[in-house]
Amino acid sequence: MKRRFWGMFTTKAKPFSNRWDEFRSEIKVTPVKDPRGAIASVSDDVLSLRTGYHHRRNTMIVPWMLVFSVLGVFLLHDFIPDLDDLENQAHERLDRYEENRRKGKPISYVQAELEPYSKALLNEEGKVTFYTYYRAMKVLGELDFLHSNFRFLVSVCAISFLLWLVFLFKPLDAEIYFDRKRKIVYTWRHGKVGAAYFDKMGLIENHLGINLVLQFENRKQNGYRPMIIVGIDAGKMVYNRERDTGYLLAQILAFMDHGKEAIITENSYRREPIKYFLRADKQPINLAARIDAALEAEGDLVEHYQKYKSRGHGF
Repeated sequence: MKRRFWGMFTTKAKPFSNRWDEFRSEIKVTPVKDPRGAIASVSDDVLSLRTGYHHRRNTMIVPWMLVFSVLGVFLLHDFIPDLDDLENQAHERLDRYEENRRKGKPISYVQAELEPYSKALLNEEGKVTFYTYYRAMKVLGELDFLHSNFRFLVSVCAISFLLWLVFLFKPLDAEIYFDRKRKIVYTWRHGKVGAAYFDKMGLIENHLGINLVLQFENRKQNGYRPMIIVGIDAGKMVYNRERDTGYLLAQILAFMDHGKEAIITENSYRREPIKYFLRADKQPINLAARIDAALEAEGDLVEHYQKYKSRGHGF
């Protein structure tokens, strides 16, 4: 099967239906007890997929969040000076310098270098403040080093903060549902419903996995636009290949053509949900009516996602 495997940043899709004949003739789907991969459930009329974010969150986002958080704590601890300790050191160095000068002892190169630094550390009351510390670093010629450390600290903390935001506020993605009786695909993201007829659904295959294009409501629910459901993994979290995405797509097509018997050997199938999510993306109210409205508003969906870039949902 010669299919185009697009790059990771491709945002223009093609109709999945364009490749149905190739999938039907070239990929044989074998029914199994556990279909694995992205398939979350199979019943008489509905197959559902879960997005790759289910895995990426717990195996990539959470570990990196912890790494950057711990690194940020250590960097912050090292970056903030111990003012009391600096004050004591400054007084000791100045007292030693004055004693050597008064007794006529030789002044070492290090003492001569650190004398103006130590004076700059102390204010009129003989105390060290953040301002005098900054002034002393300027005298020592270490401002570039201080600024570089500060930028690195800010970068690490910003990344950690963003990862924590994703962890705390991005919910467990809603599954993508394929209804073979109605020949439709639908899902929702953050209260917005998306749907398309199966033969109009857009598809992009890349190393993130399968990316589907549906017609989604806009924020005010009074208009629609094509949007990409990003990164449905086909067996691997990141580096999916054509044979990985191809078999999953063939399973979906076999289900829509022949029903559950084409992909599972049991009466039904349901995978345990991924754990450790704080909440799930709540099903919108009036879901059935809103699916129908999205289908009716399909319009130039196919033409649009083939010609123009579509925005994406997910990771």
